[in-house]
Amino acid sequence: MGYIKFNQHYIKGIPSYITERNRGEIKNGSVLTLCPSPTKNVSSILESINMGDGTRKQEALKQLSNHASDISFVQEFINQRGMDLLINIIEGGGWEKSPATASLTEVVAITLGCFLELMDHGLVFWDVVDQAFINKISSYVNQSSCDPAVVQSSLTILEGLLLNSSKQALVEKQISWVALVQHLKRSSTQASTLSYINAIFTKASGDGVRDLRYHGILSPEVRSIMLSTVIPMTGKVSADVARQVYILQCHLMQVVHQQHQSGRIDNETSEKQIADIRKSTASVLAEVPLTSSTGPRKASESGDEIGRLGFKSPKLPLDEFATVNNAQLVLHCMHHFATRNVEAFRQWVFESFSRDTSECPFFESSVEIVGILAELFRIGLPPVEQGGVYDSVVFSSDSPFEEAYCLAMSTLNKTWKEMKATSQDFLKVMGVLREQLTLSLRDAIPPATLEDWRNRIRQFSYLEINKIQKERRIAKEELESQAEPIVELREMLRPEVLALIGENRLRHMQKGSKFAHRERGGFLLYNNKRQSWYCRLSQNNKLLHYGDSDDASRIPVAEEMPNLVAVSDIKALLTGKDCPHVKSKKSSSSLAFSLVLAGDKKTLDFIAPNEKEFHMWSDGFHKLLGEDMTSPLATQDLKDLLTWEIKLRLLDTEGIAIPEKTPKFPPPPTNFDFSTKFND
Repeated sequence: MGYIKFNQHYIKGIPSYITERNRGEIKNGSVLTLCPSPTKNVSSILESINMGDGTRKQEALKQLSNHASDISFVQEFINQRGMDLLINIIEGGGWEKSPATASLTEVVAITLGCFLELMDHGLVFWDVVDQAFINKISSYVNQSSCDPAVVQSSLTILEGLLLNSSKQALVEKQISWVALVQHLKRSSTQASTLSYINAIFTKASGDGVRDLRYHGILSPEVRSIMLSTVIPMTGKVSADVARQVYILQCHLMQVVHQQHQSGRIDNETSEKQIADIRKSTASVLAEVPLTSSTGPRKASESGDEIGRLGFKSPKLPLDEFATVNNAQLVLHCMHHFATRNVEAFRQWVFESFSRDTSECPFFESSVEIVGILAELFRIGLPPVEQGGVYDSVVFSSDSPFEEAYCLAMSTLNKTWKEMKATSQDFLKVMGVLREQLTLSLRDAIPPATLEDWRNRIRQFSYLEINKIQKERRIAKEELESQAEPIVELREMLRPEVLALIGENRLRHMQKGSKFAHRERGGFLLYNNKRQSWYCRLSQNNKLLHYGDSDDASRIPVAEEMPNLVAVSDIKALLTGKDCPHVKSKKSSSSLAFSLVLAGDKKTLDFIAPNEKEFHMWSDGFHKLLGEDMTSPLATQDLKDLLTWEIKLRLLDTEGIAIPEKTPKFPPPPTNFDFSTKFND
């Protein structure tokens, strides 16, 4: 009986038998071919593997590799006990008994690849293999000179056994850590080696995890290989390797979380850690100069050292950890800082406690910093499914989280000093510190080591963070201002704000201003002195009062100005070179404006003392004439007032995303008949 197959071009690039499950994937124009049934195909391949010479066996294995992705073929292969045959060949090296035209390495790689593809279907349990199989696969991994393709397949098979079988201990026992380190040096085997190591982390627990962390992946030799070969800063890292490094980082951080999340905080170890911190602090406090806020201090005063670190109950400091997230990790980091980074700790305590009324609370800062770093490194969280970025700094120290904490504490001390902060500014300082740590770690070219990270942080001073936050806020506001709901709100508010600006201009004109006195022929001179004149708008906005005054210290009241012009007599406003009193002048006309009056078309001519007065009065006259206010000052005022009005109205939407399109109102109900059901 003949079977029909999809052409490989039309079904995910793989030849597939047509079955009831995939027949719906046939498209118009698909090319189909007539071929032997799965049963006949499997029988032919198994016969060639069993009875054929080297060449036939090699060809049969290649055919098996080509068909191993087809579920119909795989089911028949398993039914005819093909998996047992394949496992026996791998265990006994059956391909070595007959000479083949291809190299032995190529045949081994093809065979292991076939086994992997067959197992990927999940039709056979991984426990089907025994110790002989594991020994054979492990032997390829433990050979440092083995072909990369064979090593890749072998590591993937062992990873499957670790994750999906009960033979975890047997697999780990067979693989040499030295061999894994050698495979990390080769780019072709790095991804599979890291994936295998990640599988070990997934299954290991307790002391096994700690040994793997400190004596394995974070040993000086492996860290050097990671930074120089696996994730070099100067070379390109493949997507597969980057993904595995990210997962490995998550496992390392998970170890930190597991080590310090369980158990009581008031145990013997915790008591000793507090005692060590107290001792380290006392040695520094003896050198700190007295300030007006500290007063006399006795070195032997009970609890003074811990109290100065920010503990509210110096005699029972461990009680304060009861409500702290990651309490054991916080205490561990504080102890690490005080005992492993002694000089940095001494400098922190000395500088902080030498300030007058502005000590940085050590305990509260530690809690916040551990929280920030836990978010940055995703402490206690599984790897994200998509994306995920590794941090090279994690592989630059045997205690990366603890050293990152020490770095953050030193940065906090510097930032606290830059901001001249007090205890009331604590949350603000922590916000700046979070930005410093995040921006420097997630830079376009991320830091490779902790020292490199320290240098990057120096580039993000408090002033630089302020600048970045301002730019970010402006960009966000600019983006939100383009949203359709905001545009509609702005247009709705525009008439109201323009009316407010117009009212402001009229109020300014009512107060009055001084102008330069010039006629068409030049300045008017009174008693050989150049005079100024004054003008102001009446309170009812109907009259202009103007006149001269010898008193330059004040603007005359309306009754002291003998000249009047009715606003209703003003027909037009002229500005600049259109004004009759500056047409023949070579000097600047930017501050000149004239009122065209009714009747014989006389003009009342003005020269403003400065640009602001020019804009205020020209806007005011435009308002009185019922025209648009077009000055740059009016435009800027309109923009500023609209911006602040919108901000005030949107205060309750803080943290809520503004939609790009205005939500549509639902249609009205078919009727407005309502009824209420009252309970008796």
